[in-house]
Amino acid sequence: MNFSQTLRSPARCAVSALLVGVSLAAPSSADSPQRDRTLVEEIVVVASKTERPLNRIAAQVSTFDRARLDGEQVQDLGDVARYEPALEADFNAPRFGTTGLSIRGIGGNRVALEFDGVPLPSQFDIGNFADSSRVALDPAIVSRIEVLRGPASALYGSDAIGGVIVITSVDATDLIAPGRNLHLGGGGGYFGATDGTLARATGAWANDTDGLLLSVVHRRGHEPSNRSRGVEDDRLNLEQWQLFTKWTHDTRWAGTFRASADLYQRSVDSDLRALPGYERFADTDSILGDDQQLRGRLTFEHSVQQFAWLDEASLMFYVQDNRTEQSTDEFRTSRGVPVKLDRDFFFDERGCGSELRTRRDFDTGPVVHVVVAGLEWDRQDLEQRRDGTQTTIATGAQTKTLLGEEFPLRDLPLTTSDELGIYLQDEISYGAFTLIPGLRWDAIWLDARTDAVFDDPDRLTDLDNEELSLRLGLTWRALDRLTLYGSYAEGFRSPPAEDVNLYLNLPQFGVVSLPNPDLQPERSDNIEAGLRWRDDGLALTAGAYYANYDDFIESRARIGTDPDSGMTVFQSRNIEEATIYGVEADAVLDLFRLDERLAAWSLEAGVHWAEGENDGTNETLNTVAPLKLITGLRWRSLTYGLESGVRVTHLGRKSDVDRTGGDLFVPPSATVLDWTTRWDPTEKLDVVFGLYNLTNERYWRFSDVRNYDPGDPRVEIASRPGIHADLTVNFRF
Repeated sequence: MNFSQTLRSPARCAVSALLVGVSLAAPSSADSPQRDRTLVEEIVVVASKTERPLNRIAAQVSTFDRARLDGEQVQDLGDVARYEPALEADFNAPRFGTTGLSIRGIGGNRVALEFDGVPLPSQFDIGNFADSSRVALDPAIVSRIEVLRGPASALYGSDAIGGVIVITSVDATDLIAPGRNLHLGGGGGYFGATDGTLARATGAWANDTDGLLLSVVHRRGHEPSNRSRGVEDDRLNLEQWQLFTKWTHDTRWAGTFRASADLYQRSVDSDLRALPGYERFADTDSILGDDQQLRGRLTFEHSVQQFAWLDEASLMFYVQDNRTEQSTDEFRTSRGVPVKLDRDFFFDERGCGSELRTRRDFDTGPVVHVVVAGLEWDRQDLEQRRDGTQTTIATGAQTKTLLGEEFPLRDLPLTTSDELGIYLQDEISYGAFTLIPGLRWDAIWLDARTDAVFDDPDRLTDLDNEELSLRLGLTWRALDRLTLYGSYAEGFRSPPAEDVNLYLNLPQFGVVSLPNPDLQPERSDNIEAGLRWRDDGLALTAGAYYANYDDFIESRARIGTDPDSGMTVFQSRNIEEATIYGVEADAVLDLFRLDERLAAWSLEAGVHWAEGENDGTNETLNTVAPLKLITGLRWRSLTYGLESGVRVTHLGRKSDVDRTGGDLFVPPSATVLDWTTRWDPTEKLDVVFGLYNLTNERYWRFSDVRNYDPGDPRVEIASRPGIHADLTVNFRF
């Protein structure tokens, strides 16, 4: 069934009519009576770009506050997926680490990642020696993370076809205790899996109008421990810095001004010992890596309450630069002669943009409206380059021709991408029912150009795409404790530069990757229904979804062999139709409901199961992870400031994979036991201790190894750490 054809036109007409009617019927602020805004449920922002109670959200949302991040000892953004069934970390072990996050089997650059409203950089990789990470941010400076699962293009545009992850930093006033104007805090930690250390310090000052915050985070670590067998492990030395500062200024008449800046730097030295001797590295003796990633950002924001006829308005500007430089020294024997190959990869993404967001609350009789509208513009300038030198060790003779490639070169031409989006959403409440129509128009321009390094105009394609995306949600407060919801959401993703224009030619290995100027935008239709139950002692959410994807882009797919050259040809292509469907649930039960003597105990559980299929070939989508089930038992004592618990994570085995491109390693199912304890002896000190993989289980995460064949030595080094301990300490004055 193609929901795109059957639902898009009528649904768009209905949503457009609703939104136009709302804008025409909006009364002046003088006609809108004061309403009780007291909220008793959790408040989230990600689903509406403004604060809304969770029971009015027609989607599944996960939240991480600072207490949860500390309690789960989240050390990079990939760790938020540890106990979230529908989330997976995109991990390129061990050299590049976590490169992104996936939601319900959709990852890479299909999930919108925002930090204080600014998009985090794109992920870009070329072969074994180059991979630029998206998660260039230390979680120690994070106040809150919200995850919207499922397409959200009607609010967030092209990058949100898989979902949205919104990350928020802390304000100075959030840290300072009542009656004081100064906060000094810090902390440290040791992490057994990487023999890593953490040191951080934060200072904050505030008075009645101004606040200033400064935070410094430093990490060191080594390669992740694993349960490898029969291969030599890679070696890794990591050093990471995060600097963050924010200034806020509140006025009585002109709202709040915010200015923030952060600088992230990650340096990794690696000795890759597993690959030498394997397949194309049969003549390689050693591979040494030196990787640097530097991201800097400046953001300015002005927000006001009750501005003219608006209840809320904000205007944000940002500039950002993310630079990745990766060098690889390979020592090998070429035709019986020892040589050294020096490879350099450079990727720079410079971005700037702005967003104007407004909110208007009003009533039309018994119907209550919350209208959010905005205008968003983002520009990204991409520059990618590879260089290389081959040195004959005995003579010192050098050449810029390595393995059939002439350096320097660009696999991707210089590219500028502009996206302009206009969105409008209305939350229409009548009694126990809330209808939420939303609509966004996007225009995207991709401009590629030649230079002295990339001078072939025949391999350049410019794009100009427009799209209208809608979302229609409905919630019903069936009981005080029970909310039912359903939604239809469209997703949209314009073909990215790396799929349209990338050209990679490796004649010595018989491989060529061709650009595809005929790529079409991806589109998706997602239908979802679920429930939320909340009362004293029980919180339950459950849902089911069905997503249909048209023209899904398969990056660098193997499409066959060139009959003239004999080269194996790879090219990004559109999959005519693909489907992903699944179910998910989360629950927390306080055991006092069963017996008052169990008042300190609680149970928690979460599960996600999904299947994905290429409808054109009837093959499984390998991006969709197998069953993930999490259960836990926790005990809390307010008297002693203690909280302790165990979690059991079960990772199922994927029963079917697509092997049309070759055999693949499929990890067995696994069950992992973790135990953590948090102790708050005073208001100014907390200690978290965790023992992970208590049974020393040898296991893999499917997403880490889904592209490896069974004989690849990286399968072994991608096995997860055995039993290990983490200790973190936080203090404040």
